[in-house]
Amino acid sequence: MNELQTRVVAATIAVCFLLIFLQIFVLPRVFNLGTQVKILEEKPPWEAVKIFLSKCEASGLPVFVLEPSLLRAIRDGSTRRVELWNKAKQTIVTFGVISPGLDQLHLVMSAMKRENYEYWEKNDPDPRGLSLETRRSYRVVPSHFLLWVPVGMNLPMLIHVVVFYKRGEFLWKAPIEDREHIPPFNMEGSSFSDTAASFKDFSIATSKINGTLLRHPNDTFGFLEEIESSEFIECNYTRAYLFFNLYHKDKGQRAQVFKQKARQLLLTAKTVLDSMGIPFWLSSGTCLGWFRQCDVISHTTDVDIGIFIKDYRAELVNLLESKGLVLTHHFGKVSDSLELSFLYGDLKLDIFFFYQSSKYIWNGGTQASTGNKYKYIFPHFKLCWTEFLELWVRVPCPTEPYIHANYGSRWMVPLQTWDWKSSPNNVIENGRWPQEEWDDVIQLYE
Repeated sequence: MNELQTRVVAATIAVCFLLIFLQIFVLPRVFNLGTQVKILEEKPPWEAVKIFLSKCEASGLPVFVLEPSLLRAIRDGSTRRVELWNKAKQTIVTFGVISPGLDQLHLVMSAMKRENYEYWEKNDPDPRGLSLETRRSYRVVPSHFLLWVPVGMNLPMLIHVVVFYKRGEFLWKAPIEDREHIPPFNMEGSSFSDTAASFKDFSIATSKINGTLLRHPNDTFGFLEEIESSEFIECNYTRAYLFFNLYHKDKGQRAQVFKQKARQLLLTAKTVLDSMGIPFWLSSGTCLGWFRQCDVISHTTDVDIGIFIKDYRAELVNLLESKGLVLTHHFGKVSDSLELSFLYGDLKLDIFFFYQSSKYIWNGGTQASTGNKYKYIFPHFKLCWTEFLELWVRVPCPTEPYIHANYGSRWMVPLQTWDWKSSPNNVIENGRWPQEEWDDVIQLYE
């Protein structure tokens, strides 16, 4: 046997010994390890809720139910509704917590990891205390947590924890997604993910279902209604800073006094309108001041708000006058171009009533001396919340098209003179009131 044959035989023998070694010693261990791997399975929704709540209770984290489907089941007050909820395929179950301690949050996350849950955390700049001087927050706070059991290729059921923070009279939450933070799962099924949002501060009630205590907003019906109109827009302090770099902030005594009076007037109007359940928003120059410079426009002499005509109530005038506002003029009528103006000390409150058509939204104006009518046309908008002069108020959103409609493309440039009949970018003539209607549609008061 030559040298080549000898090498081939030796290599064959070595391979045979290696295969025997693998069969006897290695492969059994591999298969044994494989049998020890724990196959993870999801808990049914109600079981997952109970596990999560038990970990929160042990850690002292006062979470409450936010998930609309579960809130409706709780509101019904029957265990049958909860059983039906449990049998339905739940992709997301949402809970909330207000200004929690970091230690409590992370204790719960660690406890859930021991139950085979993974978690994802989002942090956001803390918006509380933002101002023109600070412009941005360097302190971050936790805003969202997602918990799930990794179940291979299947989409897991998510436990979503929304962190709220108190800001004056309202609760605020951040969006779950932005350019820098993308959650590991699609959150389209959640009512608490898309945008920043704000809610009226609410009390918590407790319900016991199947032996489990569930904390939830006391006014469940009111809270569910709020969800649809809860979007919150933060004032753009960077834009305001750039504006004042160009046009210098008026820091004089008159400007400061006007700002204080404007806030008090807005607060008084807000108190009345909120008590009546009438939604209103910042309009005209007041809206421009908020959007452009996060402040009032100091050289103006009035506060402007908008109300949809469908929300008008006949008792509005009497209630405002009971708070010290004096009606100075009443133009138009409920069916066409209604406008009210009040004096509060030496400041004027203009209330513009808005009408909706299929193509646009509009409010009207009336010239008292001629009876001429004017129409101001805006693109369709919805209402969002913001904070202005430390008050929780609504603004039209998206806001820029609303501002552009009224003030044109040069809305960043301040104007010292303004003619309500010709200066607005969106004004058109709208005929003339018949002479015989003047006593009703042009009412001026001393």
